[in-house]
Amino acid sequence: MSVKGKSFIIDAGHGGKYDGTTSGSRKEKVVTLNMSKILEKKLKAKGATVYMTRTTDKDFGGSNADEDVNKRVAYINKTFPQVNGLVSIHVNTAWTGRIGPFYQKGKIPSKNFSQAIATRYGTVPHEGDFAIIRDTTRTAATTLIELGQINEGWLDKTASLESTADFIIKGMEDYFVK
Repeated sequence: MSVKGKSFIIDAGHGGKYDGTTSGSRKEKVVTLNMSKILEKKLKAKGATVYMTRTTDKDFGGSNADEDVNKRVAYINKTFPQVNGLVSIHVNTAWTGRIGPFYQKGKIPSKNFSQAIATRYGTVPHEGDFAIIRDTTRTAATTLIELGQINEGWLDKTASLESTADFIIKGMEDYFVK
């Protein structure tokens, strides 16, 4: 199945005054925006409609990172129409963080969406409790993807991000076969 005719929200995690995790000069907010733009381009090329939570280095106005995420969720719920899936892009901390897709406990469509992506990503889906996948109301199929660990050099390479985007999109396509 294709993503043609499907619609997605792509959320580039962090942004503005909230860098996310860092390693040297590498900032999560930059990696997530780069990957989100690659996903947007590739999904549109396959005929999908894509809505982006951010296309520049901006935050959503919270006085701390948690409040900023809650404002991001409110923005998503207020701004976008119902879609087929939401993908929130992140990068985990160095050495210890789990990678791959996360789903909200008790949300079966999200678990299935995450499982399809995890299979192509070469990981397993992880249960998580994140506002972006718990509290958004624009779709039943939500996932937060930890691309890798912030200390990994491949995160700076466009070709590597493009290859990773292909795996994510193949997983999204697999989900719609069902």
